[in-house]
Amino acid sequence: MAKSKRALTEKDMGAYLFTFFSDPTHGLFMAISYDGYTFTAVNNGEPIISGDSIAEQHGIRDPHIYRAPNGKFYIAMTDLHIFGKQKGIRTTQWERPDAFGWGNNRGLVLMASDDLIHWTHYVARIDKLFPERFGEVACTWAPQTIWDPEVGKPMVYFSIRQQAGGRTKLYYSYADEAFTTLETEPQLLFEYPDETTQVIDADICPMPDGRYFMTYVSQDNPAGIKYMISDRINHFDDFHPEQIDAERGACEAPNVWKRIGQKKWVVMYDIYSIRPNNFGFVETSDFKTFTPLGHFNEGKMKLTNFVSPKHGSVIHITKAEAKRLEQYWSEQQKKPKTIRSGELWRDDGGRHINSHGGGILKYGDTYYWFGEHKDEKTSNAMVGVMCYASKDLVNWRNCGVALSVTEPAASQGGQRMRRGGATTDSDIERGCILERPKVIYNPVTKKFCMWFHLELKGQGYNAARYGVAVADRPEGPYKFLYSSRANAGTWPIERAPMGFDEYLKRDFGTGQMARDMTLFVDDDGKAYHIFSSEENFTLHIAELTGDYLHHTGRYTRMAPGGQNEAPAIFKHDGTYWMITSGCTGWAPNEARMFSAPSIWGPWTQHPNPCRGPKADKTFEGQSTFVLPVGDQYIFMADIWRPDHPIDARYIWLPIGFEDGKPVIHWRDEWTFETTE
Repeated sequence: MAKSKRALTEKDMGAYLFTFFSDPTHGLFMAISYDGYTFTAVNNGEPIISGDSIAEQHGIRDPHIYRAPNGKFYIAMTDLHIFGKQKGIRTTQWERPDAFGWGNNRGLVLMASDDLIHWTHYVARIDKLFPERFGEVACTWAPQTIWDPEVGKPMVYFSIRQQAGGRTKLYYSYADEAFTTLETEPQLLFEYPDETTQVIDADICPMPDGRYFMTYVSQDNPAGIKYMISDRINHFDDFHPEQIDAERGACEAPNVWKRIGQKKWVVMYDIYSIRPNNFGFVETSDFKTFTPLGHFNEGKMKLTNFVSPKHGSVIHITKAEAKRLEQYWSEQQKKPKTIRSGELWRDDGGRHINSHGGGILKYGDTYYWFGEHKDEKTSNAMVGVMCYASKDLVNWRNCGVALSVTEPAASQGGQRMRRGGATTDSDIERGCILERPKVIYNPVTKKFCMWFHLELKGQGYNAARYGVAVADRPEGPYKFLYSSRANAGTWPIERAPMGFDEYLKRDFGTGQMARDMTLFVDDDGKAYHIFSSEENFTLHIAELTGDYLHHTGRYTRMAPGGQNEAPAIFKHDGTYWMITSGCTGWAPNEARMFSAPSIWGPWTQHPNPCRGPKADKTFEGQSTFVLPVGDQYIFMADIWRPDHPIDARYIWLPIGFEDGKPVIHWRDEWTFETTE
């Protein structure tokens, strides 16, 4: 008969594990301390689990970790991303109408592990599990876990606003031991005396005498930490009106943990009313008097390699467990971070980067990647232009929506109206087609200038315009300025006679069509707008004004009648090179390449530069941009997925030179060092 595993006690413990999340990522973090005062994050301060990979709302908040007597570790979290709209995850501020209140989520994330490294995860939807009473639940927040010795199961307790317009109260439910669901309908944990005050964020800690010490937040003015004591784990009525935190401003998310080998307990809480947010601490030995310890890095408690944690919890772990965690995440950090074209590329929140048909601007020591936000079901613009930032071109931070589409016009008597009587709200109304955004920086005006291909909502591809927006910061927000056809009433520099000029002449008065496009800034600071025109038969290269916001009227036609789109241009050793695509809709085709001694031409066509599997289809992609990185050039392309647009993938490959001409070899995986 096998020996049962010995239950660990406090004497076996030698370290502390701190779990928390951050607002920018909505992912799960871990930090370790060996003395209970100084904490260092594992994984170099990066999330250990992305919220996108485990939560319906693509983000988690309020993680609480618990070491159960059955040998398992449990983490319970709120399934909620409060910046879903800003990050391009959804088109509305909240998942449901504002009437349900702030956050208005319905799910909790439940995770279990035997080793703190490998975790199972499940979403418990309160509305689906208990529809009769909680089918219209307005929110479910901040779950925490404690083992109920009488029931022999983990008890999960959390905040619920039962219906829209109601107030939050604290409830409890019992989970199965595998931590895959909640088995019992939530019941009230306690009733606050003042019926007008909301209560949230409870934490229950066993006391040495067998009773339970519960801290919680009453949203008075300001919100703060209060406590109750009970001999029952799931019922409290010992009300104490005083707040035990040491703050002038509002705080939340209390968590109580014991100092190993000492008769001291720390009450830790999140001070959300200060900027940057921080944690505060008080300490007690009798659960009646509380001594302030200050804030992280403003007193005894210290952080080393991370800042601004949110809503955390601390448990005891053994030194062996701490060392194993540190070693595991150190090994993960040592793995080379490679570029693998065609695979999922994740941002700092763990979500697939949504930046299609894009381009990259380097400003300072940071690269900014702008691209189209794609929806699950449509390639029309439902959100706008996304922006991501990186120092190394491998790790990308989601900066959010750089240019937002506008809300649809209000209806008046069945007619879409806006101020002044116009029948459309904006040229970039949600549902328009907004493609190929590119951004360049103007050092004179100190403005960031965005250009893009625009098709007006409901007009298919008939409008064929370009759009212009401007911002004071690279990540935006960008202000939409105008949209237009190109160079109305102006002939190209070639003038007559010209070959294949039917559409050029047709659109002379109204302006030339402007579809797939890119921008290019030459060595002398002059900028150019390069776009597919004349029903996609001919490329135009148009000079921009000194502020980069308009055309000067000087432009040339390139490869008339050649049917080129998706232009990507770069300059190497004085020669201009351009990679384009044929016009086959969403289907890939063979890449084309041109060169010229001047931006104005003459342009000479060369064979397909791609080499390797599916080179005749541009590796199943379509060109969008060429990024200079030091003395290297990176070819960027998109693998379109028209049936599931958001799942479109990216191709990034280094450009080499053979006999003086660019070549692009397929590589399954590659790395590069950014050089100046």
